[in-house]
Order: sequence, then C-alpha cells, then structure tokens
Amino acid sequence: MLMKKIKTVTALFFSPTYTTKKCVVAIAKGVAEGLAAEYRECNITTPLMRRQTPEYGPGDLVVFGVPVYIGRVPNLFRDYFASIKGNGAVGVPVVVYGNRAYDDALIELRDIMQGNGFQCMAAGAFIGEHSFSYTLGGGRPDAADLQKATAFGEEIARRLLAGAEPPRQLQVPGNPYPYTFFDARSGKGKSIDLRKVKPETDPEKCTNCGYCAMLCPMGAIDPDNCSEIPGKCIRCCACVKLCRPKAKYFADETYLEHKAILEEKFTEPRREPEIFW
Repeated sequence: MLMKKIKTVTALFFSPTYTTKKCVVAIAKGVAEGLAAEYRECNITTPLMRRQTPEYGPGDLVVFGVPVYIGRVPNLFRDYFASIKGNGAVGVPVVVYGNRAYDDALIELRDIMQGNGFQCMAAGAFIGEHSFSYTLGGGRPDAADLQKATAFGEEIARRLLAGAEPPRQLQVPGNPYPYTFFDARSGKGKSIDLRKVKPETDPEKCTNCGYCAMLCPMGAIDPDNCSEIPGKCIRCCACVKLCRPKAKYFADETYLEHKAILEEKFTEPRREPEIFW
C-alpha cells in the first residue's frame, strides 16, 4: 500500500505575503496527522531560500503551493519550480488566488509536478487576500478556509489509508499547454502592462531597516538603501503589506486603475475553495 511508504509530509510553498503558506501548512498538517507521518516545511520564497533545490522520493508526500499571478504560476520562478524533483513522491498541487479566478495556474502546476516525477493524488484551489488589495479576498484565508484546508488534508490521509492510489492523470480545470495569461484591461478596454511598475517609499516612514529587502522574492530592493529598487519587481506586495512602518506603496496611475477595477468586479461573490481528485 502506498501509505505505508509515506514517512514524511512536506509543506512546500512560495508565499510572499503568507496566504499560500497558511493554506499549504493546514493541508500538509492534516495529512501528516492522519498518517502519523513526520511533518516538515520548505519555504522557497526568497533568493536565499532558493539557493538549494529540494528533492523528494517515494517516502514523501509534498503539498506544493504557489499564488496565482495573472492567471498563471509565477512565471519568473517556473524554471525553479520545474527543477524540484519528485522521484515518485506523492504530490498535491495547490494554488491560491485573490477571489478573481485561478485560470490556468492549477493545471500548469499539476503539469510541472507530474513532469518532474510527482504522482499527483489530489489538488486544490484556495482563496487568499489579493496582493494588490485589502478588500479583494480580504483577510483570507480565514478560519473557514483553513478548516476546509485541514479537512482536505485529513481526507487525503483517509484515502491513502484505505488503499487509494494517485490517478494516472489528475483532472483539474484549465487550458492545457500553451497556458494563457489573464488579459488585464483598463476601464477604456486597453491592455494594462504593469511590468515596469515599482513601489514608492515614504521617506518620513522608512527607517531603512532592510526588512523589505529581506522579504523580496526577487532580491530587487537595495538593503543599504531601501528606497532604491534596482532589480525586477513582480508586484507581490510583500514589501507593501509586511513593512512594519507602512513605508511602501504604489502610486502608478495604471496600477491604481487596475486595482480599482479588480476590486469593483471581483470582491463579490465570495469564492470558495475547490478540491479535485
């Protein structure tokens, strides 16, 4: 039986603002407790954390979570995600999105994992507070979301204990390769390009503590002068949402217009987690 081989359950996550981490940890702990297996965490969010590439094997079950960026797996990290080897480990792809949609992100993550030797047992799409907003998916994952995440993990354990095996091809929503990006548009119908937009810094609030530079998934912020962002910004908003004195903010008009459109169109209805077997 497959479950007899599973000794370790790992919560593996890329999570700049911690929403994905919360969901993945709840799922993985549910599995680990149900199987009486060892629980571990592997955070691959920052450059320092990605200096080494984790590798797994037949004794592992890995819950791998990423946030959804414009309908996809974060594309600048896709090659790194694709370098994580499963070697026969059981995999659970999980995506977390800001109450709009997860588009092709889940099928893309499933394909990445299956292509690298993970046997995908189940998958999930959960909701977290949108990186751009405090109202779009605000405060999520909340207690109800985390309860569902834990229950999902417990159900994975129950199925494994009952002798279930991963399907040859786990079926999840989305378009097969080539995957598509969400086509963000302005109120006038023009496509929105935020690739060069970077956050501003309020000099009256910034203490130059370097915390934002430490958090940045791209290593884009100068740790010696936190107002300088010489590297590429992916607008994950870790520096904005996690800065203790709230010194970071976005002022770009296109960004603010896009944020307003998202909040107007997608704050309601409340989306709920989706599970796939």
